Amino acid sequence: MSHKHKPSPELDDVVSQIGDFIEYWGFKNVHGRIWAHLFLAGCPLDASDLCERLQISKALASISINDLLEYEVIRSAPQKTERGTLAYEVNPRISEVISNVVRKRERRMLARLSAATRVLVSLPADLHAGCPVQAERAKELHDMVQSAERTLDSLLQLSGGLWGNKPSN
Repeated sequence: MSHKHKPSPELDDVVSQIGDFIEYWGFKNVHGRIWAHLFLAGCPLDASDLCERLQISKALASISINDLLEYEVIRSAPQKTERGTLAYEVNPRISEVISNVVRKRERRMLARLSAATRVLVSLPADLHAGCPVQAERAKELHDMVQSAERTLDSLLQLSGGLWGNKPSN
């Protein structure tokens, strides 16, 4: 590893703590560490730069970069590096990032939960003989999930209008 890409202990500490924070929210630690380096560098970095800074394999960098691109947390930089490689930068519109993550992750989770509770409510009571389910409770749970879906949908609709969640250039 070249000295110019060796992070200081202070930078390592901040990057590590951001990784821990991001991991708490359901992403991988490496996702947060990549984001932190891209944000703090102030200029686009390519996969090789990130591998050097984070001491990770090209395979892990590639998978992680693709995950972050999918959620639009980072984006491809408009210009390639001097080496002619694709570089990445953070999406500066944090509200857009949050909306994209909620829409692509939490909203899908709620939709799956809603479908599962709908099936549970529709089943006859005798199918739960070994482990009884109170019908009113199953219906109440389904109603709670549907309410959460409506609330989340309203927030996402509101965020689109307030924050102008249009694709960035």
